[in-house]
Amino acid sequence: MHQVISMQDSNKNWRDKSLFFALGVLSLAVVGLLLGAASDYQNTSPNYGRFQVSSFATRLGNESGVVGAFVVDTVSGETRTAYLRTYGDPPNSTAVKNDLKKPFISIQ
Repeated sequence: MHQVISMQDSNKNWRDKSLFFALGVLSLAVVGLLLGAASDYQNTSPNYGRFQVSSFATRLGNESGVVGAFVVDTVSGETRTAYLRTYGDPPNSTAVKNDLKKPFISIQ
C-alpha cells in the first residue's frame, strides 16, 4: 500500500507551506510595527529613583545644633535644602526652613 505522490501534489504542498510562512512573517511584522508605534520614544530616561533625600545633623555647641534634609535631582545633579532647623535653648530653637511638602521646582 504505497501512496504515490505526484509532482503536482508536492509543489502544491510546498506552495501552501510557503504561503503560511509568509503570512506568519507578515503578521509578526505588522504586530511589531503597531507595538513600536504605541511606545513613547520621547521619554527614554526612567524617573524612578530620580530624586533622593539625605539628612544631616551637627552640633553647634554643648546644647545646640542644626538638623536638616536636602533633596538631590540625580538627573541634573541639582541639590536643594528642603528642611533646616536649629535646636537648643528655646530662644535659639527655630525652624529656619520647611519646604518638605513642596515640589522640587518650588524649593528655593
